[in-house]
Amino acid sequence: MKKVIAMLMSAVIFVTCTAVSFALPGEAKLQFDENGKFKILLLADIQDGAPIEDALVEFMNETLDKTDPDLVIFLGDNIMSPEDGTEESYWNSYDAALEPIVSRGIPFTLVFGNHDDESMENITKEEMLAKYMSYDGCLAYDADPSLHGCGTHNLEVLSSDSSRIALNLWLMDSGDYIYDENGERDGYDCVREDQLEWYEQKEAELTAKNGSQVPSLMFQHIVTQEVYEKVMLPSPFNLNMGVATKNFKDGSCYSAFMPNFYGYKGYLMEPPCPSLYNFGQWDSLVKTGDVKGIFFGHDHVNNFQTDIDGIQAVSVPGATYDSYNGVYQGATLLTVDENDVENFERENIYASQLAFEDGSQLGGLSGCSNLDYFFTNVGRILLCTLAKVSHILGCTVGHSFFE
Repeated sequence: MKKVIAMLMSAVIFVTCTAVSFALPGEAKLQFDENGKFKILLLADIQDGAPIEDALVEFMNETLDKTDPDLVIFLGDNIMSPEDGTEESYWNSYDAALEPIVSRGIPFTLVFGNHDDESMENITKEEMLAKYMSYDGCLAYDADPSLHGCGTHNLEVLSSDSSRIALNLWLMDSGDYIYDENGERDGYDCVREDQLEWYEQKEAELTAKNGSQVPSLMFQHIVTQEVYEKVMLPSPFNLNMGVATKNFKDGSCYSAFMPNFYGYKGYLMEPPCPSLYNFGQWDSLVKTGDVKGIFFGHDHVNNFQTDIDGIQAVSVPGATYDSYNGVYQGATLLTVDENDVENFERENIYASQLAFEDGSQLGGLSGCSNLDYFFTNVGRILLCTLAKVSHILGCTVGHSFFE
């Protein structure tokens, strides 16, 4: 019943919002430009609520001006509880957070994260989705409300000459938390079987519609088990050592603290936080073969890329000023070529770098001074240098022991 009401609410909002200039959900005309390029800006974990941080709004404004994307994707943990705890303030926070995008006429879509459903006790994700859909340019929708979670959908991107679907975007709700047979919370959730069945069926329909398989990118909040296994070292002899290891439900155990520098490029400032459960998402992606890259939020201060079975898995830095109390804020720009989707270009835009560009207003907002941003830049240079050295050494050791 809850989902039926939410569907009706979404439909009413969408039909009555006469300013919206886009087509039906899933059929909006996204298209590669005359140079065969399509730019996607990823904003992960903005994690803010009323009053929205001034620095976050300014960071979004400066990032949008710098990148001029064709589409913005929010990667979950989007709008959080307001300081006064009222529903009125909660809904008003959407206006402030989305204004930089809506005012520029840039289309956007989103996935939900584990914290979105915790934002307000009496507000469901279906109601949140309906609110997003009331804004000009929102392309998000719930492709099948019977699926696990809310808001799983896809978006097609036409080639520059409109002759074919050159790119498909999968937006997957990876849920919030999962509960064991006793009803006790048992860690983070993940993409479930019914979503994977929908994905495989929809991919087959797209292939038939297009005349050939459509190369795709996938976006979700919570990282998968396979990514954790690639970037962290296995436990010796697969031993379960309690809190010292990440102990998955399939019996595999990996270090909770020791990265596998051989397994990725970039850096980890915290271990990734996947679900302990696995319902076969990665196997489904490999079998289907359309997904060239998959992008995750959730782990705010991580920033890495790794190849797993020919799929590029990317952890995106968080944009939040309201969590972690630091100045690590970043966004990720993807530039995709219509004839070479799998070799997408990835650029990180950091607030600490924008703060020193001409005209930036970031310094001093939300308690972050230019001195804070300066030391963040120094720290990032050192961290990136260490990460590169560690990767080189890790590759040397890895080739010796694992190949």
